[in-house]
Amino acid sequence: FGIKQEISLGANGILNGKKLRFENEPVRHKALDLIGDLALLGMPLQGHVIASKSGHAANVELVKRIKKVYEKKILRQRFQKSISSDYLFDINSILNLLPHRYPFVLVDRIIDFTPSKKLTAIKNVTINEPFFQGHFPNQAVMPGVLVLEAMAQAGSFLVLNSVKNPMKKNMFFSSLSEAKFRHPIVPGDQLRLEMILEKFKMGTAFLVGKGYVGDKLVAEGKLKATVVDRAGA
Repeated sequence: FGIKQEISLGANGILNGKKLRFENEPVRHKALDLIGDLALLGMPLQGHVIASKSGHAANVELVKRIKKVYEKKILRQRFQKSISSDYLFDINSILNLLPHRYPFVLVDRIIDFTPSKKLTAIKNVTINEPFFQGHFPNQAVMPGVLVLEAMAQAGSFLVLNSVKNPMKKNMFFSSLSEAKFRHPIVPGDQLRLEMILEKFKMGTAFLVGKGYVGDKLVAEGKLKATVVDRAGA
């Protein structure tokens, strides 16, 4: 406020007789703090901001949330040609980023996505899957190793969007722990994959994956993977 001494405030105003340059100088100071914190976005912001009892911590949290929304919008513009309220990324968007191709694409849609944190993907399981020819001819069950592969592919979309030039990178699955298969997955099921990125450091990602059919937990595990340069990129 341009005053070197401490200012004491009470119910009736300033208690120690110090004078401010403006009657609403504390409000001006808060507004200036807010403008400075919003500048951390690093991009123009068009909108109407109402701040009540704000401080730097609250302002920075607002900036982080705005940035997450913006990052998600940019990703959709990069990979998603058509916009739907039912999903964030369709199969074409997934194929734009992941190198997997038929018959080894095990993620159909991404319905929820928080950059660098978590993702929810869908795998529609049909009798046309080639692995059902041998697993098993009279009792079709999705192999557990392919459930984990579906988690790894969903995790790849999450992790690769946390690095620069994601379309020039690949993710190699390096270890698995605490894997559990709690219920068979059969043709007609819709497998919902929920992936959380617990840690990402020095190109190594640690993920927790859970698979659901409806509300039933059918599989889970912890995955470790490494981001590498994509061949030919």
